[in-house]
Amino acid sequence: MTKRKQCTQLCLLIGGITFISFGLLIFVYIEYIYELLLNQALKFTPDSEAFKAWKINEPPLDLNLYLFNWTNPDDITDPTVKPHFEEVGPYSVKEVKEKTNLTWHDNSTISYRFRKFYYYDPKSSPRKMEDDNITTINTVPLTIGFKAKNFSFFLKRLISMSLSSISKLYVRKTAKEILFDGYEEGILSVLSSLPLVDVQNKFGIFYGRNGTIDNNSIMSMYTKNDENFGQQLTWNYKNHTDFYRGHCNDVRGSAGEFYPLNIKKTKIVLYSAELCKYAELEFVREEEIKGVLGYRFTADNIFDNGTLRPENRCFCGDECIPSGVLDISVCRQNSPTYLSFPHFHAADSYYTDPIDGMRPNKSKHEFYMVIEPNSGIIMELSANMQLNMLLQPIQGLSLYRNMPKIYMPIFYFSQTVELNDDLAIKLRVIQGLPDYLRYSSFFLIVIGIFLTIWAACLMFNFCLPSDIIKKDFPEEIP
Repeated sequence: MTKRKQCTQLCLLIGGITFISFGLLIFVYIEYIYELLLNQALKFTPDSEAFKAWKINEPPLDLNLYLFNWTNPDDITDPTVKPHFEEVGPYSVKEVKEKTNLTWHDNSTISYRFRKFYYYDPKSSPRKMEDDNITTINTVPLTIGFKAKNFSFFLKRLISMSLSSISKLYVRKTAKEILFDGYEEGILSVLSSLPLVDVQNKFGIFYGRNGTIDNNSIMSMYTKNDENFGQQLTWNYKNHTDFYRGHCNDVRGSAGEFYPLNIKKTKIVLYSAELCKYAELEFVREEEIKGVLGYRFTADNIFDNGTLRPENRCFCGDECIPSGVLDISVCRQNSPTYLSFPHFHAADSYYTDPIDGMRPNKSKHEFYMVIEPNSGIIMELSANMQLNMLLQPIQGLSLYRNMPKIYMPIFYFSQTVELNDDLAIKLRVIQGLPDYLRYSSFFLIVIGIFLTIWAACLMFNFCLPSDIIKKDFPEEIP
């Protein structure tokens, strides 16, 4: 047997054993290899794709805004006539969320502040803000009255005379003034002229907020890829607030963009500065989008005050109102502000019975998200939220004398994020990776077995034709 033949046999044998070994290693450690590759792909570092997408959303998000037009405000004191509202919109807006004042910390966290930009997009907007006149409750004197409800008699008397002579119960302005441009309000003009009083002379829902940094909201997020990845750790340097009671003050859950790896079919938790609380979204079903399997979670019960979820009772404020509306006045500078789903979807009829015009529709007004369970990446999002103001009789303020108690719908936003084709391809690879690894291990093992058998054939000559064997090894002649 030549050295060349021996070398060939040895190489085939070593190669076969090596392929089999690698195949078995991959098969045994598939989960570990998969986690390693996934963590590498989703790492959160200053130069990673995940960080760049998190720091600022490009392209801008589409945001649709709807206002409620109050059609019969002069009948508000007539108990036989219900206030009637009609939805007007949508108005298309582009939203950019930027994280600024970034600080990386040694404990795998990053702290930051939000800067938000809103750009009205008249070209794609179905309705034009400047063309629509909207009648709505005058929120400025309403807020002042709400703050003054527990003031002394003489101070309330002074406020009552000021409001009655300067302000009106409702205003009629263009949608653009109500939303972005702002409108002049008599009481604001007076207050803004006073020294040491820091108020603007106009009011609008987004007026003066575009491009500003919220210095009162300093966030801290966990960045290590494990079961806590993307979690909101602190808000204004604290892991709790003083808005509610007990565990309802906890700062916990996702910061909004990222969720932990390997999501379970139970619930996910996010923390929202807009809600001033954490919110639990409950698993509904599996859902396939563009060939990617996701878990759908719904927020139907985030505004429950303990009626359906007893653990939510500590979110009640001074008064535990029926389910479906959240009192956020305590974290909105004591203004009579309440959140719900659009048209009071999923809320108690307590809110819709005193008014007309509400058309709740689950398919249009629910809040849900679909998450890819392995990576925790959001595949689809439908976020819908409505802002309401509480109108009620306030003793000692003549402007609100004989008023009914009504949660007045002001506006709502609707934001939908859909899975794009590029991300769908990447998520299909992520979901198929365990199978790819498994097939690779089988392939390596099969190749290794083939090479090993080939090496054995050459060593022991049991798989060579008999004429070749006779040629190589001639019979001895006695």
